[in-house]
Amino acid sequence: MLTDNAALTEDLIRDADSLFIGLLRNAMIGVYIIQNNIFRYVNPRFAEMFGYTQAEICGIVGPADLIAPGEVEKVMDAIGQRLDGSSETAHYTFAGLRKDGGRIDLEVFGNRTEFEGRPAIIGMLVDVTARCAAERTANERLNFIGQLIEAIPSPVFFKDEQARYLGCNKAFEAFLMRPRDAIIGRSVFDISPPELAARYHEADKALFDHPGVQTYEASVEATDGMRRDVIFNKATWLHADGSLGGLVGVITDITERKQTEALVWVQANYDPLTGLPNRRLLHDRLGEVLKKAHRDHESVAVLYIDLDRFKEVNDTLGHEAGDRLLSDAARRIVSCVRESDTVARQGGDEFTVLLPGLSDRTPIERIAENIIQALDRPFDLGEDLAYVSASIGITVFPDDATSPIDILKNADQAMYHAKDAGRNRFSYFSPSMQESALQRLQLGRDLRCALPEGQLELHFQPILHLASGEVRKAEALLRWNHPTRGQIAPDEFIPVAEELGLINAIGTWVFESAIDVILRWRSLRPMPEGAPCPFQITVNASPRQFLRGQSLDVLLQRLEQARLPGSCIAIEITEGLLLDEEPVVMAQLARLSAAGIQVSIDDFGTGYSAMAYLKRLDIDTLKIDRSFVRDLTTDPGDLAITEAIIAMAHKLDIKVVAEGVETVAQQDCLSAAGCDYSQGFLFSRPLPVAAFFDLIAQRP
Repeated sequence: MLTDNAALTEDLIRDADSLFIGLLRNAMIGVYIIQNNIFRYVNPRFAEMFGYTQAEICGIVGPADLIAPGEVEKVMDAIGQRLDGSSETAHYTFAGLRKDGGRIDLEVFGNRTEFEGRPAIIGMLVDVTARCAAERTANERLNFIGQLIEAIPSPVFFKDEQARYLGCNKAFEAFLMRPRDAIIGRSVFDISPPELAARYHEADKALFDHPGVQTYEASVEATDGMRRDVIFNKATWLHADGSLGGLVGVITDITERKQTEALVWVQANYDPLTGLPNRRLLHDRLGEVLKKAHRDHESVAVLYIDLDRFKEVNDTLGHEAGDRLLSDAARRIVSCVRESDTVARQGGDEFTVLLPGLSDRTPIERIAENIIQALDRPFDLGEDLAYVSASIGITVFPDDATSPIDILKNADQAMYHAKDAGRNRFSYFSPSMQESALQRLQLGRDLRCALPEGQLELHFQPILHLASGEVRKAEALLRWNHPTRGQIAPDEFIPVAEELGLINAIGTWVFESAIDVILRWRSLRPMPEGAPCPFQITVNASPRQFLRGQSLDVLLQRLEQARLPGSCIAIEITEGLLLDEEPVVMAQLARLSAAGIQVSIDDFGTGYSAMAYLKRLDIDTLKIDRSFVRDLTTDPGDLAITEAIIAMAHKLDIKVVAEGVETVAQQDCLSAAGCDYSQGFLFSRPLPVAAFFDLIAQRP
């Protein structure tokens, strides 16, 4: 009994003729018979593949005629092996040559047979040109992708759905410091430390559970033991049937970027000189401290510290010495506070201390006193010793204010109050300081309008020559006629003008106005060309004018334009301007002296009078302070001091003016002591310019 397969074979043999005819007529497959290196037969499809007709091939064309150059040896060798019996079948691809010279990719299925009693080959050809083109394109793309991945400087890796490595690039090999064959087929547990392997596995599992894209930062330990900051960018990939295939990942090393970011953050938040938090970080910390204090119902103290006389160190010893002092001062302040406190540098010579977690004020004052004592010690700057002190303003949250801006503003105001009170001390903020600051702010706004709107004017107080009774001098005194507040005293608005940088403009106006008065005075009492000026206006000058000198330049120019001798103007300064002997001040005094402008020392005897500068500098006049003149007739001590000043000045060829003279008895004592001039209410109060000239007109 035949098996099913044997029966099927018998059936095929019985119907072989009809089946073979069907194969020859197949429109997709080319059928051929080769014998004696000639195609004995080709079906229509075969001829069509090569661009021929059956008649043009059968019995005429041999296999070598239809093979593209470079492929002939391979194909003819395969044909020869079957014809000589060394091989029964063959299956290969080759490039065929069409009649028009074009190439065609073909797949061969050949079998050795006999035809008419002689060896022959019967075979089939399939046109695989499109398939080969697609394969070449795919191979090129795969080759491009492979080269691209290898060229990527960041580590790239591929995993299957079991999280086993399928491949990677050279950068990944370098990252793990392992060759590729030690990676492929393994999992993270095979090549990474246990802790990192567990983290990587959990991340992979999360991505497989929710296919898509995954990005996260991690600090990893490479096989060289170095910690690196990296970003993982991973995505799943799918099989052709849509099932999960695995994942591909890219690692970006951001270690240098993190280090740069950290450096930039430090540079943005810390002072490079002292290493302390700067103003920016201080504001951040203050905000956090205040939030915590509000939650915990605690107090926070803020200390605003300014170094007294630091500018003198910078100006005399140089900025390098000043920087060394600031660094040392920062260390001293830090040593006085608790670990939980913050010390910051506001800028310049100003520091701020945050004291959080307070239940009473005892620690505040103890810390403030410790800082004052620490900064009062001498600073060793190499070849020099420097001395400064500290003025500290203190404000407390929530008693004084609740916002960071108001807290710092209040502490700043308290610090200035400590300076005004004598320096080297601390002062708590009070509401009156806020009111005073607001008034000062408004005063500054109004002062900016005072000069252009003509609110400023000069009054002149005559200065009497005691020996002759003549008015030879007058002091120009600045007055501000405020539109709503009325008269504002100079000692109230001049400091504001100095702070706002308005003093030079005001000083220039004062000089020009004084010169106008001198010109008018000269018109009343003409003087010969080149003769010494018989009258003089004394003008008070701010130290700021000497340090910058712009208004002094205008004075010298105006005197030259008006052809007035310098002696018709005297500049009145305080002793404090001379004590530091700054080169700029000394140079300005020399300029004034060269132009014939006299220099007068105001309030002599009340400050740190130094007789040495009277000898070194070209001083023309001393003004005895009114505090000595007031009790001249009743206090022998004041009389003795006044007589001594007059005698000393005359020995140095310096004239003397006594101010604040209000009684005849005072003036008689001054005359008896040899005083040159008197100034005070006894003779005249300061007068507007018109009244001043009316007074002069009445005098001989």
